[in-house]
Amino acid sequence: MTMQQVKKPLSKKELSKYDYIPLYFYTEKDSLNRITVLKETGKESYVVAGRYAGFTDEARLYIPLTEEERKEVEKMLKIRSKDATISFL
Repeated sequence: MTMQQVKKPLSKKELSKYDYIPLYFYTEKDSLNRITVLKETGKESYVVAGRYAGFTDEARLYIPLTEEERKEVEKMLKIRSKDATISFL
């Protein structure tokens, strides 16, 4: 559970290269808290940010996913696009 407390930043500058409207996924384990997935504009490239945890002046903060959740989200994204490039924050 220690990993869940760590908040990773995604800078506001970097956010500009992704579609304005993010995708949201839910996992079987936690169907109440959505996971933010950003799609790179004009590409089949996704970054799974994690669960939104707040913001600073320079960035949005996200709580990283567990390995089990990563696999579940990756599987959902591959259903959308088999050729998708997927990375995690």
